[in-house]
Amino acid sequence: MFLLTVKIGMEYYYLCFSNHRQNMKRKKFRFSEEFTKRFIELAEGSLSSEEFELVLSLLEEEASKYYFSPSSEVNLIRALNAIYDKRSFLSELLVYPHHSEILITITASSNYLTDIIVRNPEYLYQIFDQKYLERLLDEDNLKSELISGIGRYSTVNAKLNYIRQFKKRYILKIGLTDLLGIRNLEEITYQLSTLAKVVNSVLFDFCYSEILKKHDLQEVDNKYCLCALGKLGGNELNYSSDVDMLLFYDENRSYGNKEYHEILSEAALLYIKYSTEITERGYIYRVDFRLRPDGKYSPLCKSYADYTRYYEARGEDWERQMLIKLDFVSGDRKLYKKFYDFLQPYIFPSSFAKPLKAQIKKMKANIELHNKSEKNIKLFAGGIRDIEFTVQALQLINGGKIKELRTGNTLKAIKILSSHNLLNERESELLKNAYITYRKIEHFLQLMNDTQTHLIPEEGEMLYKLCKYLGFKSPTEFNEKLERYRKEVRKIYNDILGESDEESSDLFGDIKFADVNRAEKNLKYLRSGIGYLEQKQFDSRTIEIFSGLEKELASYLQKSAAPDITLENFVKIIRATKFPSIWYTQLSGADFFKDFLRICEFASKAVDVIVIDKLAEESFLSGEVFLKNLFDDLSNFNLNKIVLSASLQYILGFIDVNRVSEILCKFIDSVIREECEVYKDEFPFFIAGLGSYGTIKMHFASDIDLIVVTDDITKHPEIHSVFQKVLGKLKDKLPMFEIDFRLRPEGKSSPLVWDISNYKQYLKTRARTWELQALWKTRMITGVPELFENFRKEVALNVYESDAGNLKKDILEMYYKIQKDGILTTGDTFNIKKQRGGLLTIDFLTQFIALTNAQIFESTFGKPTVYTLEFLAKEIDKNDFETLGENYKKLKEIELAIQIIFNSKSTIVPLASEKKNLLAAFFDRSPEEFMREFNAIVKFNNRMFEKYTS
Repeated sequence: MFLLTVKIGMEYYYLCFSNHRQNMKRKKFRFSEEFTKRFIELAEGSLSSEEFELVLSLLEEEASKYYFSPSSEVNLIRALNAIYDKRSFLSELLVYPHHSEILITITASSNYLTDIIVRNPEYLYQIFDQKYLERLLDEDNLKSELISGIGRYSTVNAKLNYIRQFKKRYILKIGLTDLLGIRNLEEITYQLSTLAKVVNSVLFDFCYSEILKKHDLQEVDNKYCLCALGKLGGNELNYSSDVDMLLFYDENRSYGNKEYHEILSEAALLYIKYSTEITERGYIYRVDFRLRPDGKYSPLCKSYADYTRYYEARGEDWERQMLIKLDFVSGDRKLYKKFYDFLQPYIFPSSFAKPLKAQIKKMKANIELHNKSEKNIKLFAGGIRDIEFTVQALQLINGGKIKELRTGNTLKAIKILSSHNLLNERESELLKNAYITYRKIEHFLQLMNDTQTHLIPEEGEMLYKLCKYLGFKSPTEFNEKLERYRKEVRKIYNDILGESDEESSDLFGDIKFADVNRAEKNLKYLRSGIGYLEQKQFDSRTIEIFSGLEKELASYLQKSAAPDITLENFVKIIRATKFPSIWYTQLSGADFFKDFLRICEFASKAVDVIVIDKLAEESFLSGEVFLKNLFDDLSNFNLNKIVLSASLQYILGFIDVNRVSEILCKFIDSVIREECEVYKDEFPFFIAGLGSYGTIKMHFASDIDLIVVTDDITKHPEIHSVFQKVLGKLKDKLPMFEIDFRLRPEGKSSPLVWDISNYKQYLKTRARTWELQALWKTRMITGVPELFENFRKEVALNVYESDAGNLKKDILEMYYKIQKDGILTTGDTFNIKKQRGGLLTIDFLTQFIALTNAQIFESTFGKPTVYTLEFLAKEIDKNDFETLGENYKKLKEIELAIQIIFNSKSTIVPLASEKKNLLAAFFDRSPEEFMREFNAIVKFNNRMFEKYTS
């Protein structure tokens, strides 16, 4: 039974439904029980039982002509629910059978059109009118209707909403005639283009008038012209195409405090905003101006003279191809005609500087290299682009002699080429039929959900719906036809343009990318500047230069431990620059390119500096950052230049980790001295560094720990505020480092500056062992040497007078406490700074020995850790401490490499991940070799700690 319980008022419908089901057993299609249940509820009180059965039968008969899925049933219920007067509407289905046909066609074939009628059910009655439905759109009438319509509203928002609804209303009409087969492809694309031109013309004129009103400009006699390119220019627009635009004006003049260029640019920006912004009522059109001369980096509009000079001097073959589809949208038609006439000899010259076919083949080969999808009907071999490129190549070559060929419409061009025997009958028929089929596939896919897609579904509901729309009996029949078209179109393309060597070999095909799709997009961008919006940015010269780099790039990526990261960083740099051609030219030297790719692979920190700092970019391109004596004089360095130069020279093996630390400390010293210089004559003081900064073992994630000491604080009460200002300035100049005075007595709650007598008192009475450990690493940066020497002696004296047993006990307790309280790590990571066997183990071992041995403490006070380990090798045991010195350097190398390779502040060594493989590759080791060496270092360090502290 369909339902065990029914409403009393609906008993007749369920009885009727039961009878209906008996009758439908002989039919192929029937609605689901869930749908019928909802339809019964919806129709209650609107139809008699006999009418109900007839309506249901009528709808099922229409639905049987489509692949009417559960989602189609949902669409149908949504549409019926939206009807205001359901009684009349359902009754009229019996009187006017074409109402059912239209309703089922929309709900079966397009979620987008269904949404339109759900929001505006009154539109149904318009499209039920057969004369209205069949009438072709007339541009003049359409424009008058739109202008009159927006004139009825007073607010901008209301006007824009009217335009959005106007577009939807006519998309509904056009889409329905398409789905019903009332219009052929040429008529559909022409109507879509007519609608788009009218809407964009009226919208732009409105925006222009708004800007004139904003600036209170009454009489502006400048002329402008808004032109269409691409599918809109060729009158072959899709349902969900972008509209490509070009905007120019006659000449620049001033109006008050505004130049005409500024006025028109403001209008263009407002037009883009109003057209593309997404609201609850949708958007108008996706507008694109990036096909203008010089692309996205140029102004939105220029003068007629600017554009003509550009095309005369720098126009490229791909732009000739693009300009075939130029057409007028809005503005001054005479100015458009002048521009059009100027362009014809440029688009269709008597000869070409470079072989045109070769240029077109190369462009198409690049498209195919980054498109791996066999389902992208626009880009796959033998698809829409093959047809368009074939036709456009013949137009460009022959258009100088045959003016009739100067059309932007592909189907018209095929007919004309055939009439002049430039395509034979078989070729023209094949290209025409394939193009129509391909574009109809595009149309159906885009009409379904108003999405800009070109991917043919491989299975499921959408595939079956598509087959029904195109008239195929099954997906198998559809795929066989599609494959025949692909092969035959490709053959014609090759016959006309010739085979391309570049098509047959994908240099990057065997590279093991972790994210293949991402890598393809990155390669696409490097080749031609095509980003996520599928719009090419680079000129032909830039594209040509990069093509010379591809083989070397592919060779490097084949061997790379991280091809994804290498490619991503390469793209990051090229995206950030205004001049990709300069980069490609500089990289054309083989050795320099290898170094550059190594930087992309192993120096994300340096890459990020290049991306954000234009001066750093210039320093890199000039080669300055690679000079071997670069760090002799740091007076003209800023922090970014230090980071960039030190990172690059380390990654390329020009300097080691100790030299990087020296450079960083030397630079920071100079910054501190510069800030303190002015106060040297005001009062005696010294400022000293502690920790890694004090012992010259800094890296890019180190803190800068400082103390300030003066002679007598009572004589200089203003000194606290002075050094508070100094601290603020240091933080501004060294933003990547944490700058702190927290190691002063009593920590952050105490005064910033201490005098020597208070320090002495503190050391004698309250200083703890960990503070003595910290103070052992003190190095004077600037100030009064005698004052610092007095301070150093006081620290040493305090250590001498301390009980060695207590010092040993405290140091070991602190060591094990840090081990216990430190950052927890899993088995596949190692905290190189805090875990046993890491840097902390060596640091605590040296502190343990130094603080319990007066001679060693005195000799190594404030000295670099490397120096201390060398001293211990001489004084205690050469083999043990030389090996510890080597281990210490290796661990510091690893720590620094992690920071530069991954642009990270982490001290965590990844031991079981792709990052570990990249880290191992940097040290020219296999992951297994790297781990064996690393584990040996940790094991030896622990053994030495136990040996010398037990």
